[in-house]
Amino acid sequence: MPRHLKCALAMTMAFVLAAAAGAFAESHVRIVRLSYLNGQVQTDRATGQGLERAILNTPITQGVRVVTGDNGLAEVEFENESALRIAENSEIQFRGLSMNDNGAKVNEIEVVKGVVYLDARSKGDDIYRIKSGDSTFLVQRDTQLRLSAGPDQTRLAVFKGNVEVMDQPHVANVQRKQTLTIDPADAAGYKVATGVEALPADAWNRERQAYQQAYAGNAGNPGPRFGYGLQDLNYYGTYFMAPGYGYAWQPYGFANSMIGFDPYGMGAWQFCPGFGYTFASAYPWGWLPYHYGSWAFLGGGIGWAWIPGGNYGNGWYGNGFRAAPVVAKAPPGWTAAVPPLVTSAQSATPTVTVGKVTSAAYIPGGRIPPAFSSVIRGHSVGANATGKSFNGAGTRNTAANDHVFTTRYNAFAGGHTAHAGHIFAAPVSAPAAVFSSPMGVGPGYGTSAGPGVAGSAAPAGKTGATGGHSSEPSHH
Repeated sequence: MPRHLKCALAMTMAFVLAAAAGAFAESHVRIVRLSYLNGQVQTDRATGQGLERAILNTPITQGVRVVTGDNGLAEVEFENESALRIAENSEIQFRGLSMNDNGAKVNEIEVVKGVVYLDARSKGDDIYRIKSGDSTFLVQRDTQLRLSAGPDQTRLAVFKGNVEVMDQPHVANVQRKQTLTIDPADAAGYKVATGVEALPADAWNRERQAYQQAYAGNAGNPGPRFGYGLQDLNYYGTYFMAPGYGYAWQPYGFANSMIGFDPYGMGAWQFCPGFGYTFASAYPWGWLPYHYGSWAFLGGGIGWAWIPGGNYGNGWYGNGFRAAPVVAKAPPGWTAAVPPLVTSAQSATPTVTVGKVTSAAYIPGGRIPPAFSSVIRGHSVGANATGKSFNGAGTRNTAANDHVFTTRYNAFAGGHTAHAGHIFAAPVSAPAAVFSSPMGVGPGYGTSAGPGVAGSAAPAGKTGATGGHSSEPSHH
C-alpha cells in the first residue's frame, strides 16, 4: 500500500477512535453503592422487575429508585465518600449519575417523599442537584443538609455549607443553620428562617457520618488515602504483605484462617443495564473486594484473601469496575462463581440469590456490624438487621470484639432510646512499622505470628495488627 494511503488510513482510524472515545466519555456510566440497609428497603433497578427487596452492596446506576418503609433506613455512597441517607417512609430516584465534558461527576436526585440527608464532600467541580416537586436545589461542595418532602410543603435544613434554590424568580441561598420552607399554596414562594428543627433520624445520620469519618481515612495502611468502601475494609479487616501478590486484605474472623470461606457463597447476582449480571455481596465490607482487584487462595494455611492489585494506589475507585468476579488463584476443587446467562429471547432478568441474604452476612469471630439504627428513639430492629448482633430477646452478643461498642444496650428494651456516645469506637492510627516486615503467606510459605495476621478483632484495650481500636469514642 502506498505510503500516503497508509497515512490517510491511519489518520482516519485515529479520528474514528477519537470520536469513539469522545462518545464513550459523554455516555460514561457511573456506578455508586448501596452501602447500608436496615429494615424495610426496596429498590427498582430499572430492569423491568419493579420494586424488589434491597440487597446490600447493590450497584446503583442512573434511573434506580430506593424506597423505604416503616423502620426502613438506607445509605448510598458516592465515589468521593459523599453519601445520601434515606430515612423511613421515603422514596428517591437517581435521575442522573453521569460525568460531564470536564470530568466532573453530575448527581441528580429526585426526592419523591420523605426525609433524606445529603453529605456532599465534593472535591473539585462535582455537581449535586436535588429535585423535590417543582423545586430544584443546587448543593455546593462541603455541604450537609436534610430535605423533608411532604404533600403540603418542602423543608430544606442546612447543617453546614450552602444551597441555592434554582427555580425561584431570584436565586435564593440557604446557609448554615437555616431552614427554607416552600409552600405551594403560598404566593410568596418560600421562606428562610434561622434555626434547624431536630428530627429523630438526625442521630442516625450523625452516627453514619462519624463512622465514615473515623474509618475512611487510611491511617498507615497501603493503598489510597481515601475511597468509597474503604471505611468498611478498615473496620472489618486488616492488610498484610503476601509475597508474590503484594499487599492483601482479609476480614477479621475464622480464628486466623479463611480456608473454609467462599467469597462468593453469600450474596446475589443482579442484572445492571450496561454491565450484565454482577455480584452483590451480603457482607458489609463486600464492595471493593468484589468489583476491584481479585481474590486468591493463599498457601501456608491463610486461605482466601483479597488482592487489590497494582491500581489500588492509583485511582482504582474511579475506573476498572469489574462486574464479574476475578479469582487469581483458587483452591483445588473449587467451583468458580459464574453469573447467570442472559439469552436474546429473555424478557426478564431476575435477581438470583446465593446463600442466605436476609441480613448482612457475618463471619464467626469477626466484627459485629454496629447497630446504627439503635440511636433513633422508638426505632425497632428491622428485617435487614444483622442476626448475629441480636441473639434473642434481652440477649446481647458477647463476641470477642465487644470493645468496638462504647455503649452496651438491650436490643429489645427501652424503645431504643438515644445513647450519649457513639455506638462504635474510633481507631488508633497504625504505625508505619506494622507493614515493614513481609509475612510469608504466598504459595509454599508457612504462616508466622508477625505483623499483618488477619485474625479476630483485638481484645478490649489492646492494639491489633492494624493499630487496634480504642474503647472510647473520638467524637461527641
